[in-house]
Amino acid sequence: MISISENLSKSFAFAKNGLVGHWVRWILLLIFSVIPIVNFISSGYSVKIYKGGDVAPELEGYVELFIDGLKLTIIGIVYTLIPIIIIQAGDYLIRTGEVSATAMMLELVGTILVFILSLFALIAGVRFAKTGSMKEAFNFSAVLEKIREIGWMHYILSYIVIIIVIVLIIGILSGVAVALFVGGMVPTIALLANGGISFASVAIGWILLFVLLILMPVITIWAAKFYENLYSLA
Repeated sequence: MISISENLSKSFAFAKNGLVGHWVRWILLLIFSVIPIVNFISSGYSVKIYKGGDVAPELEGYVELFIDGLKLTIIGIVYTLIPIIIIQAGDYLIRTGEVSATAMMLELVGTILVFILSLFALIAGVRFAKTGSMKEAFNFSAVLEKIREIGWMHYILSYIVIIIVIVLIIGILSGVAVALFVGGMVPTIALLANGGISFASVAIGWILLFVLLILMPVITIWAAKFYENLYSLA
């Protein structure tokens, strides 16, 4: 079994080697990841990584990538549809002024179910990639057996850690950028503008958002390989 730290390290190296020196691939993945509908191609590239391999695959066959990305999205929706409906029911009660124990319970149960079923959806997605069959993504007993093979505790901890890492990267960069836009996080820079919003702080904020955008393909490949390692090296 691969440790969480080793998986983080190996999957990051995989992402770095797959993008550094492959600038066209990096730019295209960046573009695909930010355009609605077209971003299915980016998801399809994750499916390609799920299939396995020691080096990042070529970014080619866009129609196939689009279809695979769409299928992966459908798999995720099917697995989490019921808890999302439960959460929406709780939201509806709250919006209509019915902040009751029932509404709060629906929110709580729905959130817990989303987390649990997301664990199944992730393995189901990798299984879909490995087998080439969307039907196998819904082979619940096989998905459950793979999770048991990985180990529930190891799997949940791995899932939480990679999410925390990604959220921290995105959250810190975007959070600091937004703070800089209002000129409140760097007083020394804000002073240069004699109060108000500093041109320098806004510029730095835009730079940080640009950096975040550039890192999106890295995060996509890193996470995909992390999950593939978790599945294959159990």
